[in-house]
Amino acid sequence: MEQHIEEKIQKRCRKDERGAVLIMVLMISFLLMVAVSALLIEASMNTANVTDATAEEQAYYAAESGIQSVVSVLRGNTENGIKPGPLLDGNKPITDKKNRIDYFKAVKTVSSNIPNDLDASGNAYPARLSRWMTYNFPAANPDRIVLGDPAAYTEKNGMAYSVNVSDPDNVGDTVTYSTSGFIESSINGTTKSWTDGSGRAVSITYVPKGSTTLDVSTGESPADFGRFEMRVGPLGGDVTMLPARVRFIINVNVSQPYNTTKTIRGHIDPGTVTTGSAGNVRLFFDSKVYVAQSSEITLTPPSGVDCASDGTGSAGCGRTIENIFLAAPEGYYRSGYNVIPYPGSFASPGVTTITGTMSAPQPIRLLIRSIGFGPHGARKELESIIQKDYFNGLEAPSPLTLIGARCTNLSGTAPCNPHQTTSNFLFDPGSSAPIVYSGKDALLKAFLPPVGVTNDINLGLVNSAVAGMNGSVFGVSANVSDELPFWLQSPANLNAALQQLKGVADASGDYYAPGVTPPNNNNNSDYGNYTAGTGITYVDGDLTLGGDGGGILVVMGKLRFHGEFNWKGLVIVTGPAGFERSGAGGGNLQGSMVVAPFDANSLARTPNNLSCFLSPRYEISGGGNSTLQYNSNNVTNGLNSLSNFVKGVAEK
Repeated sequence: MEQHIEEKIQKRCRKDERGAVLIMVLMISFLLMVAVSALLIEASMNTANVTDATAEEQAYYAAESGIQSVVSVLRGNTENGIKPGPLLDGNKPITDKKNRIDYFKAVKTVSSNIPNDLDASGNAYPARLSRWMTYNFPAANPDRIVLGDPAAYTEKNGMAYSVNVSDPDNVGDTVTYSTSGFIESSINGTTKSWTDGSGRAVSITYVPKGSTTLDVSTGESPADFGRFEMRVGPLGGDVTMLPARVRFIINVNVSQPYNTTKTIRGHIDPGTVTTGSAGNVRLFFDSKVYVAQSSEITLTPPSGVDCASDGTGSAGCGRTIENIFLAAPEGYYRSGYNVIPYPGSFASPGVTTITGTMSAPQPIRLLIRSIGFGPHGARKELESIIQKDYFNGLEAPSPLTLIGARCTNLSGTAPCNPHQTTSNFLFDPGSSAPIVYSGKDALLKAFLPPVGVTNDINLGLVNSAVAGMNGSVFGVSANVSDELPFWLQSPANLNAALQQLKGVADASGDYYAPGVTPPNNNNNSDYGNYTAGTGITYVDGDLTLGGDGGGILVVMGKLRFHGEFNWKGLVIVTGPAGFERSGAGGGNLQGSMVVAPFDANSLARTPNNLSCFLSPRYEISGGGNSTLQYNSNNVTNGLNSLSNFVKGVAEK
């Protein structure tokens, strides 16, 4: 009985626990549901993140494609072979330089973009190369270039990019220059005076141009480079004769945006002048075109010359005289015009202004901003600096430039006592077969001195050797020390440039270390690409070369061309033994050669300047003939593998 009562009491006490299990099950189920939901949300978010990451990566690659597309355009690789559209100059073929892309055209909206290149709001786009690259989305006011089929592109699942280019160095739209000059056998460097057969005083004076700033925002600007003044006295109508040809040089000294000097060379031909009437004294230039770093100088006849101002009304003042072929030893096409004659008094000279144009300098670098568009609105922006070429140009002032003193003494210093020399300057141009040295540029209407040296003593030796050679020299050899580019102004500068070339050659497998015998080039494939004129080869010792080659060749020892050879590009020789051509057969160097010997003593001297170079040596022997002609295109092609060099990419 008591047990039964106890059981009833226990049941009555647990009555409140009814439904607890259900609640616990529900709570556990809720917790499981939350966990499953979190898992589902995490999985969904992870899927979305993966999708977003893929889209962002695609946008990144699209932006990289934009940078590479700009590089390709700057290298002249237009997308359909008929760009730019429309042509910048419809009167010239697409291959003309007026219609070819360069850094200046790339950053100028008028040449970089198609006409009326406006966005959806009617605002002009910045320079974005739309004249050279086809922007194709959307159909109206396209702002991007589609990767793939434009007809299938959508912003949800497609890839595209847009670009713009600018000048990070702010080269600007101006050029500042001044001139200086020299007339041979003159009293003070700028005035040549003499007395004619009638006792008249005659003089020709060069008056330099002071500092002048030109606006070259349109691509080029008229310029003048000083003037020549002719005086004759006393008054009278007798004919005055110039006694002989008078040589002159005019240095164009550019100070902004780059520091560089370009020398204009020429002469005044003998002739007659009659007081108050036109004469036939003519002013001629060795070249019509000159390139001062990246700015091109083109000489033109004086504009607006009023021949009636001389009181005679005669015609012919300022008349352009071009394409007059001279016989050897000059043998080149020259341009010039009549000198404005003496107008009537010694105090009032006849003035002939040297006129021409200067083109806008090229930026050395460009800043490329590329925006990549990926699926689902993904967007990436990249910035890249691109440099025109790896070495900022390796131009030389002559097709054959011989840098160094007359002689070098045992301690490696110059100038020296000729009786203490181990190496004297040597220039033997060859005499056993026809030899040709030409300063005429195969690309431009420019004429360089065919042989350039760095002091007047060596120039005299070159001229004496040329006078007795069996061959032709087209142009006038000259002392080019005032116009050497930076990389040739000292052994230290040259060595710095060569170390860069060495690194590039080593990376490409075209570096031959000291003690390593270079190949003999029997198969014409060991030294660059002859057809294209490209490649960089560095030989840290002597080299004997026969066969064909191309690009830039650096020889730190002696270079010997033997037998048949052909080279397109730039050759640099720095060994004290210099250059030798031997053997029968023909040889042809289309480009330029620099012989600039130096050694450890040269590099150690302080300050390090032009006088630290050793004596250059250049010799042709044997029965072979050869031709050395300047070709700026081949010199440029030698750097093509490193042109438009991308220096870095940053994500914005």
